[in-house]
Amino acid sequence: MNTLSCLEDLHHLSLSQKERIIEVAHTLQLTADIAKSDMFIDCSLSEDKAMIVAQAQPATVSSLYKRNIIGETATEQNEPGVFFSLRTGNPITNSRGITQECVIVQQDIVPIFDNKGTTIGVLIRERDISEEMMTNKRVEELLVPKENVDREGTVKSLIQKEIHHRVKNNLQIISSLLRLQTRRAHSEVSDILQDSVARIETISIIHDYLAQGGIEAVNIVLVMERAADMLLSLAYVPEKEISLFVKGEPTFLPSNQATFVLLIVNELVQNCLKHAFEQRKSGKISITVICRKQIANITVEDNGRGIIEDKPASLGLQLVHTLAAELNGILSTFSSEDGTKMTLTFPIAKAVML
Repeated sequence: MNTLSCLEDLHHLSLSQKERIIEVAHTLQLTADIAKSDMFIDCSLSEDKAMIVAQAQPATVSSLYKRNIIGETATEQNEPGVFFSLRTGNPITNSRGITQECVIVQQDIVPIFDNKGTTIGVLIRERDISEEMMTNKRVEELLVPKENVDREGTVKSLIQKEIHHRVKNNLQIISSLLRLQTRRAHSEVSDILQDSVARIETISIIHDYLAQGGIEAVNIVLVMERAADMLLSLAYVPEKEISLFVKGEPTFLPSNQATFVLLIVNELVQNCLKHAFEQRKSGKISITVICRKQIANITVEDNGRGIIEDKPASLGLQLVHTLAAELNGILSTFSSEDGTKMTLTFPIAKAVML
């Protein structure tokens, strides 16, 4: 099968979009030879499947592939970076994937756009890293004496714990001062101060977690559970019964990513608590964390009244979009009269990839 016959099966692509794919495909062999890597073009088939429409094996080094795989499908489970780039239109580098021949590879992926800026496919460079992973592991074991690792690790852990403990204490002092100001301010200023308290408390939760563990990887599900209790207590209204649930398997993020994520979730939950249940006596909010290899999906969902379209974006939602961009992620929203569902999708930083 060749590129032209594959593209004929992709009915969602227009003629001009297919011509753009073919244009990129014509450069694929040259790129493969220069990059000394296998090169591919994938186009979306469905939500979790893509078709390989072009392939080039390098003439300058041995290929990872023994056969032509044009026309075969790629799945999100094996190549999460491909689907992240297809959905977001963002490039991603150093993404782990598994080939159709069950080889662990490193993928660099860039989106292919049509003349309107729509993502119509992705260009993929693949490199075999299975041997490199084993070699690095052996070298680390040989070069670093165990007693040195233990001693240095203990000292580093103690220093990190102390730093995070002091930061947490300072944040708690600032939070307490803002709470005092909140009691004296009129309603509009009080609401703004209350939002600031929630943001500071959110960051404090991260540092409290790190102060206890002494490590720089954060179990985001665990800290979200702690944050949920804090948010409910801050937003407590006697005549309303609001429940907040956190679901998901343990998912570890580096501390800087965890801080951004928790701030985003804080803003989304705060938005639900303020607006979703107006003129209602009860409501439910759920936070769901799903991690597929290197791609995290965090969903905040409520069963409230839905989003009012003509309402201007708040400072909190502007902050959400800014932080999502810092994560190289996207925020998708679905809203109806049955509630609102907002999902943050982003690649997990390499430092904690397993």
